[in-house]
Amino acid sequence: MQSLIRQNLHLESEADINKLINTKLTASYTYLALGMYFDRDEVALPNFSSFFLERSIKEREQAEKLLEYQNMRGGRVLFQTITKPIKENWRGGLDAISFSLEYQKALNTSILEVHNRASSHTDPHLCDFLEEHFLSDSHDTIKKLGDYVGSLTRLTSSETHGAMGEYLFDKHTL
Repeated sequence: MQSLIRQNLHLESEADINKLINTKLTASYTYLALGMYFDRDEVALPNFSSFFLERSIKEREQAEKLLEYQNMRGGRVLFQTITKPIKENWRGGLDAISFSLEYQKALNTSILEVHNRASSHTDPHLCDFLEEHFLSDSHDTIKKLGDYVGSLTRLTSSETHGAMGEYLFDKHTL
């Protein structure tokens, strides 16, 4: 049955939103795995753990915003399988933050693709929604992660004191 409130929501945009929902839920799951990795007893970097758990919550909240948006526009939510994280162990904080930076860039690209398609279908409402709720946060996160990679690279570059640098980054930066 067709929605009574659906207007100017192209079928491709509806599919793109569903795909983005799945991408955001997968990202939440991936950040959850990162948070739990740093909470393990042999790793024990609590602020790294908290940072990634907060990112997990943020990604899940964004998925929920997309779910609500899809319903508000008269689209149909199509749930898909959430894939397990592509990586489960990291060599340390720098490896995890670098992974997160590349992952966040891929998430940003997904948002931009949905935005471009919505723009090509003349859907200013979806474009505005993505700009307001997703793109700014995505760019801010990329900047923060990039800064963290730079700091961690400098702090961990010493072979003799690299682990201490990671510990201090955990205590004083995150």
